[in-house]
Amino acid sequence: MKEKRYFISDAAKELEVESHVLRYWEEELNLDIPRNEMGHRYYREEEIQMLTCIKELKARGFQLKTIKQILSELQEGKGEAARKLQEMKEE
Repeated sequence: MKEKRYFISDAAKELEVESHVLRYWEEELNLDIPRNEMGHRYYREEEIQMLTCIKELKARGFQLKTIKQILSELQEGKGEAARKLQEMKEE
């Protein structure tokens, strides 16, 4: 079964943000957003989930600098960041 892919406009609608916000987050947070053969961004469910998490953190008042650090720690597998995110979700 083929995975669902969202173009930037569809992802923006799904996340209820503007397309330029997704491009800004990609740039500022050094997100690895896949591109198709023509160079257009596309978003899979895993990117949508990550962006939803970023949006939630922003809504809670976190700055992008802090979010970048949290994402970095998650990618490195550090338990502290994962524990903090879990605590925030439970609040």
